[in-house]
Amino acid sequence: MSSCTNYVLFKNIPVRNVPFIENFDSQEAFNTNWIDNSFGHPKSYHLEKNSLKITTRPNSKDRIKVKTKRKNFNLGTYEWSIYVPKFDLYDQSSIGAFIYHSGKIPYEIDFEIGSGNKEDREEVAAKPNEAIVHCTSQYSPNSSGTFKVTAEQWHTFKLELTKIKNLYVIKWYINDVLVKTLQTKIKTKHKFTVHNSLENLSFMGEHLPSKKNYVLFNSFTFK
Repeated sequence: MSSCTNYVLFKNIPVRNVPFIENFDSQEAFNTNWIDNSFGHPKSYHLEKNSLKITTRPNSKDRIKVKTKRKNFNLGTYEWSIYVPKFDLYDQSSIGAFIYHSGKIPYEIDFEIGSGNKEDREEVAAKPNEAIVHCTSQYSPNSSGTFKVTAEQWHTFKLELTKIKNLYVIKWYINDVLVKTLQTKIKTKHKFTVHNSLENLSFMGEHLPSKKNYVLFNSFTFK
C-alpha cells in the first residue's frame, strides 16, 4: 500500500483539514493526487528513487510545475523536504514550494529557492556554497523576506497557517527555525492548492542557466 494519503478515499466525509502525506514512492498515487501545471512547458518531471525530480533545460525560460488535484487546503502545517543543488552563480533558476488560491483575487504563499541575484546575495552575505530563500506573500499584503541555506543538502521548508478573526496568519520555517511571521488580510474561507516547481525566473538571478538544472522533492505533508 502506498504511503501517500489519497484524499479521494475521504469522499464521503468533509475533507477540510484531512491530512495529506506524499512520499513520492508510488507512480499510481502520484497520478491520482497531482496534475501538471506547466502551461505548455515540457513535462520534465518524474519519480526517481522515492523523490520527485524536476528538471529545466539550459538557456530556456522553462517553468515546470505540478500541483495537487485537491483544492481545499487551508489551516494547518505544510512541510516539504527538498534537496537544494548547487546552482551556478546568479542562475535565473528557482525551486518553488508554495500554495496558491486561484479565485477572483489570486493569493500565493511561497518559498522560492535559488542562487539569486547579486543584490539579494549581498543582503544575506551568502557564501558560494549557499542558496538564497525568498519567503513571500504575493498579495494582501505583498511581503518578502530573504534568507539562505547550504546548497547540496536536504532541507525542510514549512508553512504554518493559523488564524486571527478569520484572517490567515502565516509562519515560514526553514529547518524548523521560524524565520518570518505575517498577519495577512486573506480570509480563511479561501482555500489553496499545493505546488512543487522548478522555474527559470528572471527575478531569481542575472542570466539564464547555461546548464540543465534539477531539484528533488523527497516528501510533502499537510496536517
